[in-house]
Amino acid sequence: MARVDSLIWLLMGFAQLLIGQQLLADPTMAFIGALLQGTGGSSVMLGIYFLIFLTRHQKEFNQTYSKSEKTTLVRNDETGELDVIDTSPKLQKNIWYIVPIIFTAFGAISWLVK
Repeated sequence: MARVDSLIWLLMGFAQLLIGQQLLADPTMAFIGALLQGTGGSSVMLGIYFLIFLTRHQKEFNQTYSKSEKTTLVRNDETGELDVIDTSPKLQKNIWYIVPIIFTAFGAISWLVK
């Protein structure tokens, strides 16, 4: 779930860039459009930075990050120790990644086309 956050930053950044681009055409809203362009560009840069940072340090996050909302404690029959097992469905996990990726791709393509 940690990588979805960087995709959300990218999605917000491209949305700000698209809205700012439309507002730049109107002379009365040009300042707000320029402001949205600046903050949108910085949001895109933050999203790229977080995506690269998380990719580079993925092993460290896997060892320390534990999301215990949808986990179950199960006693191991052989050793008698408690094991934490993630019980959330794989389809639900994949949807949390696929939807932001699709929206971010559409936003990036539409911003690049204009």
